[in-house]
Amino acid sequence: MGIDEKERERAILDVTAELLLRHGYNKVTMSDVADAVGLNRRLVYLLFPSKDALIKALLLRELNSYADVWNRYLESDPLGGTVASVYRGLLATLKQLPLMAAMYTRDSETFGKYLSRPGNFFASWPPDPGPTREYLQAMQEIGVVRQDINARAMAFILDALTPSILAALSSHRSAPRDDSNRPDRPSFDELVETVAEICECLLTPQAGANLEAGKALMRRKIEEAQAQFPEGDETKGTTNDN
Repeated sequence: MGIDEKERERAILDVTAELLLRHGYNKVTMSDVADAVGLNRRLVYLLFPSKDALIKALLLRELNSYADVWNRYLESDPLGGTVASVYRGLLATLKQLPLMAAMYTRDSETFGKYLSRPGNFFASWPPDPGPTREYLQAMQEIGVVRQDINARAMAFILDALTPSILAALSSHRSAPRDDSNRPDRPSFDELVETVAEICECLLTPQAGANLEAGKALMRRKIEEAQAQFPEGDETKGTTNDN
């Protein structure tokens, strides 16, 4: 029976994700990846010609996983379609995907020198203007968000709050993630719910939101995002690496 190249590729990406979160980009080498997955380094290079090509492929896969998990959350939430539900879903999904959370905050301990590498993934993600502003404006157009809300300002506020909330999920915190001994510090879930309640109070029209219209918009946005960043051989560049 021949070796399944897709299975090998998945194993390499899985190992790379673990090493990246544990040690960071600066310390991880292609040899580390090959050793961890039990392959000759030349076999890894056949699939990914450089470390940066490997990282880019991993991040594209993570982005697609993020979209899939978020979409499942959207479909399972009875109140899916409101901004509050979308925000809850976003953070609940990031809680499940630590690499995606690191991507969202451009965590320097995880990505190190990669953040300044020419042609790195983050040079084109997220697009400008940011997806939050575009999303809120689109929700206004279909009547799911109040017309008198300044979407640009609200997007700025939400984008500023999210990294602070995600700090509780940092993979590099040395102390245990236990807020029970810190009564002055709210838990991650408390922060998420409070921001979601703020969104519900400030953004939802008085007559209520059209949940199906909101869900349809989110489905379309997810599909557009996945189409913009497809997984495949085009992600495999030729950047030099160590």
